[in-house]
Amino acid sequence: MNRGEVIAALRALPDQVDALCAGLSDEESRWRPSGGEWSIIEVCCHLRDSAEIEGLRIRRLLVEEGPTMEPYDQEALAIERNYRGENFRRVCTALRAFWGGLAYQLERLSEEEWRRGGTHPEQGRVTVASRAQLMAEHGREHLEQMRATMRQIRR
Repeated sequence: MNRGEVIAALRALPDQVDALCAGLSDEESRWRPSGGEWSIIEVCCHLRDSAEIEGLRIRRLLVEEGPTMEPYDQEALAIERNYRGENFRRVCTALRAFWGGLAYQLERLSEEEWRRGGTHPEQGRVTVASRAQLMAEHGREHLEQMRATMRQIRR
């Protein structure tokens, strides 16, 4: 994916989530597939939080020299932020804000800024570009997860 495609994917994700979840009841948004997978609301909370965290990480890459990114435990964050108890519409509004904000942050960067880097303890050397690419792929993976959950709900 080139830079424009990455930014377009980030910007499009909230609309894709809204379209996928149109008409979803509150009960359906909280239904968990077998195997301990997250419900749709939990996935949406995770997408919201991952964009928030990634935006902060990218900001650090832009203003610090070679920062080390802090990993986080997504399962612990889900419990701490009570994903299961969240309001679905509110989550979707925040998801839109964070993903749109991330796209906005990235689209105004120079080529030099796009290449700025640091280290992630689990992934090694990272750049703004690699983090943005990862987020676009992350969003796609979770959209597919949500589609699979929707197919089970709509049976």
